[in-house]
Amino acid sequence: MLSRIFLLIALLSLGLSSCSSPPQNRTAAHGASLDIQNDKLSAALAEAERILARGIGSAEQRQAYATVVGRVSSLWLSLSDAKRSKMNVGPRYMLESRYPAHLRFDELIPAASIKSKEFKTRHLRDGVGAPMVAHWKYTAERKASEPFMPEAGYISPVTATLDFSQAAHGRHTAILTLHDARVTDAVRFQGKNQPLAADFSAHGEYLASIKQARMAGLKALLRSANYMDKLGLLSLEHPAPGKIPLVLVHGLMSRPATWENVIHEFTMDPLIRRHYQIFVFRYPSGVPIGYSSEKLRENLATLHSILVKEGAGSTARNMVLIGHSMGGLVSKAQVQSSSEQRWGSALGTTPELLRIGQKEHDKLRKFFEFEANPNISRVIFAATPHRGSAVADSRLAHFGRKLVSLPVEAFGGTLQVVQNIAQRDPMLSKVFAHGMPTSVDNLSPHSFYVKVANTLPFRAGVHLHSIIGNHDGKALTDPKCSDGFVPYISSHLQGVESELIVTSDHSVHERPEAIQEMRRILHLHLKKLGLK
Repeated sequence: MLSRIFLLIALLSLGLSSCSSPPQNRTAAHGASLDIQNDKLSAALAEAERILARGIGSAEQRQAYATVVGRVSSLWLSLSDAKRSKMNVGPRYMLESRYPAHLRFDELIPAASIKSKEFKTRHLRDGVGAPMVAHWKYTAERKASEPFMPEAGYISPVTATLDFSQAAHGRHTAILTLHDARVTDAVRFQGKNQPLAADFSAHGEYLASIKQARMAGLKALLRSANYMDKLGLLSLEHPAPGKIPLVLVHGLMSRPATWENVIHEFTMDPLIRRHYQIFVFRYPSGVPIGYSSEKLRENLATLHSILVKEGAGSTARNMVLIGHSMGGLVSKAQVQSSSEQRWGSALGTTPELLRIGQKEHDKLRKFFEFEANPNISRVIFAATPHRGSAVADSRLAHFGRKLVSLPVEAFGGTLQVVQNIAQRDPMLSKVFAHGMPTSVDNLSPHSFYVKVANTLPFRAGVHLHSIIGNHDGKALTDPKCSDGFVPYISSHLQGVESELIVTSDHSVHERPEAIQEMRRILHLHLKKLGLK
């Protein structure tokens, strides 16, 4: 696969020149008066009451009910005051709204209105209610207080139900409830337990339709300097203290979209959607692996701090990472320590002798000396080149490396300081002979990064798993056994708890067998924590 990547690079080079945030106060939609909107809402509530009186036992009746509930939800948002959970609607109704404390949203989009484009199958659950997508839009102000919010904002699958209680003081009470469809399977409705309808694909389809959320994998490799603002840990919701963070890390010339089908399949598993919150780590893949690893380290520390502050217990101490290809190396660095190894010795001197300030020395040191994150208890490696890939040493790769534009300013004075140190260190002198190494350089089997990373100790007690592709079905002992990019001898890691070989190319993480293995491991993790 990497050979094809660099061929693509070469070709392209020729052409390169209620703690929630309730709905905000709004004016009536498209200039319509509040009175008209109120009348429409009153009529929609009356229709919903008539439908319920006739019953919703058939599929057609449930569909009619879901349609009117969607209309009620939309009208409610156009009228609701941010400080009110109750509102009078016409002379007949008092509308009461309820939704989970963690839910943040500006708009509710009926799931039925979102077209299927990205996924082959639509994952639905039959039942009562109107499946919807709750969207809390991105703003700079919100991002400042929500560090993991993506440009798409927060997007959550919910299901709305509408029920009525007996009239009081001449008004009927209509109760509009938004349920988290991932944790609520059934509801008490009209005096009996009924399954809650859900659409587990709609929010993924809606996310994929938002252009601001996209990042081009190849462009982010070649022009990493232009994509540094995209780097960071992202989630579609505010960190949930009651859930285990599941962090997915993409590889070279890739982006978070590579996990779309994996995430889609995970949502169909009741235990996974109930107990895990998915995060993705997005980064321009041309930057050195050590730099990306440090930024993930910082982001995970911030996440843990937020979760602890909000009352998280063991869930915050048992994060799971899944890394594909180079993303596996970035993930591996989170559970290794380097303080007594070669990277640390390169800077084993005082700031005075290096002729730099203490602040700059400390900033530089964090890239070379670090401790394993004690809050990550399990890592799954998918097609990870632990010992590099010979493809990275090809002529085409070297040509491609010259096309990669690194954000030197992002490293501050780090590059200059390291180059000064390299003048006194023969090994580092070779590493930095042509400037800051790119991630492509790091993937060479002969690279300084690969050699040192394979000497670093793992944190005691961390659980490791491997999923490896075997493209041509060769014997594992055959030196040519490979996924087309990474040979088995590089993907194989001694001491892992499990290793699954899949007939696949380098995109092994997308294979059904691999996804099933990830699910097995995630279930095992829950069992070990007493959550299954």
